Amino acid sequence: MPIGSSVHFLLGPLIAGCALGVIALICRWVFSTEGRDTRRLERAVHSRGDLGLLVPVATVRVRADAEMLRDVLRDAGIRASVSEDELELQVLVFARDLDRARQLVAAP
Repeated sequence: MPIGSSVHFLLGPLIAGCALGVIALICRWVFSTEGRDTRRLERAVHSRGDLGLLVPVATVRVRADAEMLRDVLRDAGIRASVSEDELELQVLVFARDLDRARQLVAAP
C-alpha cells in the first residue's frame, strides 16, 4: 500500500473540514447580535444630531413594534414617542426616564 494514497485519502476531508470551520466562524461574526442594539443607538444619536430633551431607548424596524414599546412605556407612566428615521423607528423618552425605560424595554 503506497503511503501517498493514504495521505491523499485523509487530506481531502481535512481540507473540507477546515473550510467549513472557517465558513462557520465568518458566519458567526457576520450574524452576531452581541452589542448590536447599543451600536445602533449610538449611530442613531450621532447621525441624527440633536433630539432636544429626548433620547432613544430602542430602535426597531417595524412600526407595530415601536408602537407596542411606546404603549408599554406609557402604561408604566413614562412619556414616549416614536421617531421615524430612514430605515428604522426610534422610541424616544426624556433623559430623566431613560434608566427606567431601558429596564422596561429589556424585560422579557
